[in-house]
Amino acid sequence: MVARTEWQIGPWTFDADGGRLLAGETEVPLEHRAARTLELLCRDRGCPVSREAILAQVWEGRSVSANSVAVVIADLRRALGDDAAAPRFIATLPKRGYRLSEHLPQVAELIPIAPVRPSRSRKLAIALMLFGLLASVFLIARSRSDADRVAVIVTPTANDTGQARYQPLATALQALVTDRLAAMGADVVATEASPASTGRQRTLRLHSRLILWNGLTTLSLEAVDDAGHVTWARMAVAPPNGLASATVAELKTFKADAPSR
Repeated sequence: MVARTEWQIGPWTFDADGGRLLAGETEVPLEHRAARTLELLCRDRGCPVSREAILAQVWEGRSVSANSVAVVIADLRRALGDDAAAPRFIATLPKRGYRLSEHLPQVAELIPIAPVRPSRSRKLAIALMLFGLLASVFLIARSRSDADRVAVIVTPTANDTGQARYQPLATALQALVTDRLAAMGADVVATEASPASTGRQRTLRLHSRLILWNGLTTLSLEAVDDAGHVTWARMAVAPPNGLASATVAELKTFKADAPSR
């Protein structure tokens, strides 16, 4: 009678002669002692096989460490895809040894599932979803940013000197204020009226008046918020030919996002 050398263990075919497990195109080689232990369990399938019996037939009575059999059983479970906590193939029987299950779950439940690699279309869908999410975050952040920005409305510089000859200077100073604030990064609106629509955006109206102060030309600057609070005020004092430089120096202290008082 020819001794049996192959057994079916779930999705695996155990080739005892070759010392390997086969499942389709998958081949898992077993270490010699692991293969002999599994062969012993297969020959006594459904029955307990004691640790002493395994030591005697696999190790042939050689002196080994106390956990040698447990290590081999653990290797077999890893190869079979088994779990000691919920064994499907090799059960541990306290104080009795080990047993290869005689009644196994359906093969379809046990075939290892290869990692699924997303198709190109799935990758594209994921990329588009991430892009849409990032775009939404950007739009929300931009909306909040726009709400936090302040539009600076530069009104015409009033010539309050009482002398018409200073009107060209007043007009030039308005253009200077608008240019410098824009260069400083402010959101400047040069107009005599409020913008048609600023949405939720806050506004500051920057008023300027050209006056004579103790005989010197003086530019009075004042920023007023939507509630009518003065948030910033300065006075540039200098002769007509130096008033532009004095105005630029005062504008350096202006901050459009300064909190209202």
